[in-house]
Amino acid sequence: MTELLLKATIAMTVALIVVAFAKRARASMRHAVLSAMFILLLLLPFSSVLMPKVEVPVPEAVRPAVIAASPAPPVIAVPSTSVERENPVDVLRIVMFGYATVAGLLLLSLATGIWRLRRWSDRGTVWIDGIIMAGRIANASGIRRAVFVVLSDDVDVPMTFGFGRQTIILPSTAPDWNADELQRAIRHELEHVRRDDWAMQLIARTAAAVYWPHPLAWMALRRFCVEAERACDDSVVGLFEPSSYASQLLTLAQSLRARTNVPALSMASPTRLGERVRAILDTTQVRGPQGRIGASITVAVMMAVLLSFGSVKLVAQNAVATIAQRVAIADGVPSGSEDEDAYSEVVVKAAEQGNVRLLGKLLDDGLDINRSYDGDGTALLVAARYGQIDTVKFLIGRGADLNVPSPGDGNPLIAASQVGNLDVARLLLDSRARVDDIVPGDETALINAAEAGHAEVARLLISRGANVNLRVWVDGNYDRPAHWRSPLERARRNGDPEIIRMLEAAGAKN
Repeated sequence: MTELLLKATIAMTVALIVVAFAKRARASMRHAVLSAMFILLLLLPFSSVLMPKVEVPVPEAVRPAVIAASPAPPVIAVPSTSVERENPVDVLRIVMFGYATVAGLLLLSLATGIWRLRRWSDRGTVWIDGIIMAGRIANASGIRRAVFVVLSDDVDVPMTFGFGRQTIILPSTAPDWNADELQRAIRHELEHVRRDDWAMQLIARTAAAVYWPHPLAWMALRRFCVEAERACDDSVVGLFEPSSYASQLLTLAQSLRARTNVPALSMASPTRLGERVRAILDTTQVRGPQGRIGASITVAVMMAVLLSFGSVKLVAQNAVATIAQRVAIADGVPSGSEDEDAYSEVVVKAAEQGNVRLLGKLLDDGLDINRSYDGDGTALLVAARYGQIDTVKFLIGRGADLNVPSPGDGNPLIAASQVGNLDVARLLLDSRARVDDIVPGDETALINAAEAGHAEVARLLISRGANVNLRVWVDGNYDRPAHWRSPLERARRNGDPEIIRMLEAAGAKN
């Protein structure tokens, strides 16, 4: 959806810029550009199916990492996996339902408008004199299309619709117009017939309905309608006195009783009428139909854009994947090298963010799944610390050692216990992580849970057989003497009465 929106935005922006810079060109040329754009918009969703994909990586926002600044990392609140997954799905469904509802209503309105046009035509009166006049004007103008001419009380201004043999609907008062007014009106509508404007009108309105949330779609549709009318105006100005024609348009616009929401271009409407009148009276304006060469060029450009741009597949690639492209994927990067720092960053960030796809690629390309990176530990340890339970499952499934020690970071169970990731700790224990493993400088999982005040994790560890009296000797330094650490000693130091009672009930001694 994102890539389709981006492609559509680019297509509409380019088309509108071309039209804006081609003010002095033929209106028929500008209309052709916008017509090609709307056709392209409707083809874009199918371009990846019809043509080979060209994958282009695009940057993806990287979630900020929470790095421990001390041997005992701060508590990190990790939302449950179910919350992370369910809420976005619900929001997406609501958004998609809203989009589909509005698009459906717009398409229904389009279908209703077509039905109204046919109804007006069916209950109108076929005007034989008008058909004869239209045939004569068509022959004189080189238009080889037969048309019906119908008089209707439902319309205030001339309009045209239909496939094949199209129908010109004139107001019921048209027989009272003078000859010049009738000829100008019919010539204008016949230009719509020559250019198949009604078919393009349906395409443009369908595209606008499909892309309705995008403001550029409506901007392009309004511009498209104006250029269609201006192209027909040009065909009339070449045959009749411009000021008389402009006066006729103003009179017709003033006679409108209400706006009619039908998919047909009316000869005169208040929208952009001033712009049309100025163009009609501008003697320097370039006029005339779009020639075959110009039309062919427009179609060729559209197809070139579709082939080279429509088949592009945007592949989300976060900063980690970008780094991965710059370093050796296979394991065995020399220790202490610049590449090692970049390589370790790739693995660590992928584990932090739960990027299973990238981790899978790294493993397939030779990554040692149990390699420990200075300051971070193994990929499994990092995933455990950041609560990426799906990543933990994935790494365990790929054969990660649950008990690899990483001095300064502990092991996966110690890391999960430090930050209170209960579900991860349970998964590790269920997968046969050793509950009482000691890592120098990081003690045991129970000692860390007691020190951080994670009562539920401590209860889990005790229930899985953790030794409540296991002590670890900690060397002293300039601000603390050497001492023995135990779960109860750490709980008392932290002042957590619940954990103290839990440990004492389990038989913990001083």
